Amino acid sequence: MSLRWLLVLVLLVSLATPQPAHAYLDPGSGSLILQLILGGLAGLAMILKLYWHKLRNLLGLSKKKSETE
Repeated sequence: MSLRWLLVLVLLVSLATPQPAHAYLDPGSGSLILQLILGGLAGLAMILKLYWHKLRNLLGLSKKKSETE
């Protein structure tokens, strides 16, 4: 059990220490990242739009239909 905690501690320390990143991000990279985020949000909005009624029924938020309808 202590070996597992030691491995977790080593992993956390290695992730927390700063590592030099010899990389350059040009403005085109930032634009690509922004497009990915916006495209993902648009896709999520379309999925919610397509499955809105099923989602409302699943969460119990749908209105009960009256007997006359």
